[in-house]
Amino acid sequence: MDEAKLNQAKAVYQTFCEMLDQENWKYTKQEEEWKITTGARGEDLPIDLTINVDVKRSLLMIISPLPFKVPEDKRVDLAAATCTVNSIFVNGYLDYDVAGGSLFFRIANSFLDSRIDAETCKYMLYCACSTIDDINDKLLMVCKGMLDLDKFAELLNK
Repeated sequence: MDEAKLNQAKAVYQTFCEMLDQENWKYTKQEEEWKITTGARGEDLPIDLTINVDVKRSLLMIISPLPFKVPEDKRVDLAAATCTVNSIFVNGYLDYDVAGGSLFFRIANSFLDSRIDAETCKYMLYCACSTIDDINDKLLMVCKGMLDLDKFAELLNK
């Protein structure tokens, strides 16, 4: 592996950990895998987060699985809801596994030939948490049939 890429990845990983320490955030390091696991408590649902430094692609990613599976009879509705959500997001997006019913939020930033500072790490973390907290309950309500797609879109546009 390219030593320069490895050094950049190490710097990004350390910067993210230092930012978490400064924010008094509890987390677990998985240094061999370049991962950090942590979480937050949203207004309605828990938020699990995995921070991954992808050395090969020079990416810093935060991935958060939403804490529910989409039932088969609601998967088409959730596909439409996911498209609606992704069309309004500025940073990050939802990944949706229609076959398995899993939803993930993902935000990424490249560090190819550049640096990622603590403020960028902090922005990514808080952006992920606030975005997930804003939509996870609405998506769950669509899953449970408590919210139709028109009402869902209306809530997003408020």
